[in-house]
Amino acid sequence: MNGLLFPRALPEREWTTFEARGYERPVAGLVHRSQNNAICGVPLGGVDTGCTDIETNGTLGFTSIFNSLMPRRGPLNVPFLGVSVGHESWVLSTQRLACDVDGTPLNLSRRKAKAVDGIDYWGHYPVADLEYVVDCPLNMALRAWSPFLPGDLEASSLPVAMFELHLENTTDVDQKGVVTFSHPGPDAFEAPGTPVFEHEPVQIGDFEGVTVSHESDVTYTVGVLGGKNVRFGGGLGSDGGAWSRIGEGRFFDASCPLSYELPPAGQRGDASASSEYSLAPGESKVVRFLVSWYCPRWKAGGRANTETNSFEHMYTRFFSSQREVLRRFLESHDNYLARILAWQQVIYDESDLPVWLRESLVNILHLITECGVWAQAKPPIPDWCNPDDGVFGMNESPRGCPQIECMPCSFYGSFPLVMFFPELALSTLRAYKGYQFDDGQIPWVFGGCTVQTPPYEMSMPSRGYADKPQTSLDGSCYTSMAHRFWLRDRDPAFLEEFYESVKANTIFTMNLRPEAGPASIVSAPTGDDYQDWFEHVEMKGVIPHLGFVHLAHLRLVEEMAESMGDDKFAAQCREWYEKGSEILESQTWNEDNYLLYLDLDTGEKSEVVMGYQLDGEWISAIHGTPSVFLKERLERTLLTLKDVCVKPRGVVTFVNREARAFNPDYWEKDGLHVPGTLMLAMLYIYNGDVEFGTELARRTMNTVVVEAGATWDSPIVLSTGDAEILYGNDYHQNLILWTLPAAIRGRDFSSLFEKGDLVDRILSRAAGSPGA
Repeated sequence: MNGLLFPRALPEREWTTFEARGYERPVAGLVHRSQNNAICGVPLGGVDTGCTDIETNGTLGFTSIFNSLMPRRGPLNVPFLGVSVGHESWVLSTQRLACDVDGTPLNLSRRKAKAVDGIDYWGHYPVADLEYVVDCPLNMALRAWSPFLPGDLEASSLPVAMFELHLENTTDVDQKGVVTFSHPGPDAFEAPGTPVFEHEPVQIGDFEGVTVSHESDVTYTVGVLGGKNVRFGGGLGSDGGAWSRIGEGRFFDASCPLSYELPPAGQRGDASASSEYSLAPGESKVVRFLVSWYCPRWKAGGRANTETNSFEHMYTRFFSSQREVLRRFLESHDNYLARILAWQQVIYDESDLPVWLRESLVNILHLITECGVWAQAKPPIPDWCNPDDGVFGMNESPRGCPQIECMPCSFYGSFPLVMFFPELALSTLRAYKGYQFDDGQIPWVFGGCTVQTPPYEMSMPSRGYADKPQTSLDGSCYTSMAHRFWLRDRDPAFLEEFYESVKANTIFTMNLRPEAGPASIVSAPTGDDYQDWFEHVEMKGVIPHLGFVHLAHLRLVEEMAESMGDDKFAAQCREWYEKGSEILESQTWNEDNYLLYLDLDTGEKSEVVMGYQLDGEWISAIHGTPSVFLKERLERTLLTLKDVCVKPRGVVTFVNREARAFNPDYWEKDGLHVPGTLMLAMLYIYNGDVEFGTELARRTMNTVVVEAGATWDSPIVLSTGDAEILYGNDYHQNLILWTLPAAIRGRDFSSLFEKGDLVDRILSRAAGSPGA
């Protein structure tokens, strides 16, 4: 291995396997190079902590650690690490910096630190590994990471990031110098009030740091673990001159006495830390910097300066102060990193899964950090909330459509929460149940932009869009989420708690068009006051996509009713199912696939081919309940979709074969929906076409990751024509990827929880248990 962390000169943006520091066996990865940057880099952060992106060009990107949730602050576009060797200094970024920005006219030619020539970047959330390509006496690489440990909520809630700079002296003479870390402080939106910050030294064991605090209760710490002659100052930002002065000899000549300087901290909000090093020929060492933050409350409006409800982060329940965060992390940091690499190794070792999937399963978990917030059970959270639960919610798209717990997004994306943080999944389910309306309807969101409430609101549940809500699909999403949680261990206590809620919502959902009789089961609500979760597209009357999802819903509830001994309601579910199925199969079959919709009153119909019309079948397959389609029609539809909708980059959402006016809105004429395509890919696998289904899933992830460079940007709609991102950022719907291993193995979701299976082994290694 010719790098310090992973091999250099690996193929760019190509899934492959290789050796990497700290791993027992080869990993599955994909390397980005700074000449072709990814859209965003790995976000450093855990559960409810906020995060900061480490960009592939060696700068800081978007950040939410100071509760800039919407709009997210950034990208900051500033370097954060610099190294001096003798009298020369380098900024560990490919970004070219300007000379001094303070206006001092002294020796300008010597007052700009050099940039590195390139960066090989391997992200494996929650870790970012950077190998620096630089003409320098040192070989240098960075491993930056935050605690994210499946099954360990408390450790995963530590608001902290470690930056471990690996140095190797490649010359035959001694080398010495300084390593400097710089971090921007909160801006005026994050710390409103007087722009005055206090800098206080802090020492815990061999950690030396400075804690920066503000009257608005925003606090963070920058420091060095095991440093030598540590110094602190203000931030260096993008000032090339300031970075040049971190080294010995300042910016003068070799006759200058050896010294170095940092910008004065004063009352500034930013901060920096420096540590000296010395290396004998061939010697290596690691210099460790740490950033932790403690910002207890966020505002529903997305920034601290908004006049909206305030919510307290659950991490402050685990850790009483900034010092407590530091203490807890420092006492176990080596253990945390070892456990991160160990749980990732389990995934990398899954040889029956393709390399691209192993790599993607690791990185897709970054969405829990990007999108998740966890409010303590304090007002305005209602008093039905248990203090141990709080209310955990995922934001649909913090930079695109910011709202908490948009129901279909959680339907697609809650699987890894059920797997690895069931406490969070249960908290969310209890909130849906707590917010359930008296008529049985389940909320659409807890608050957010589509209902004109603040984007990070947790206590303003809504029925949905004022004009065309997704009422008739929300309940099916809720039922699916409850059923998948029950599948973990079929705990009767869980079913006892949620059954009546699921039952009430099912009754509500199946009776939204009562004047239609049995057709109500598979139809839009009265007046076609409805839109599908493929929204902003006209659908009315009997809608096969909706209808088959409802049939799958009824299968799930029937199973739950039988387990509860409610034979009467189980029979009711079977009756509804049979009536709804008969209408769909007799009225909406269109020779080689199903209609988009059929208005039974007027006879109006649409023959537009919907690429994801079989979603109800996926629900049945992944939940292990019987098929909701006639076998021969399911097979024929899969062939039609392969012929009509499947393209080299994925599946087109809507294809208009009828030459009539049709507006696909933001799905566009060639737009693929990432989670929808993954669901369809799994259906091919479940129905025996394993090679094609697996390849279709790979094409989709290749479009996102390799072509669009959006591993940590996670859009949901891209062009099948040229991989252009058409809509969305940080969409946690894409966490549905975590169901693909079960499909590839021909099993349902519950199989992943069996003793010795994938989830069990990940949780075991993350907990620190030894593995093979």
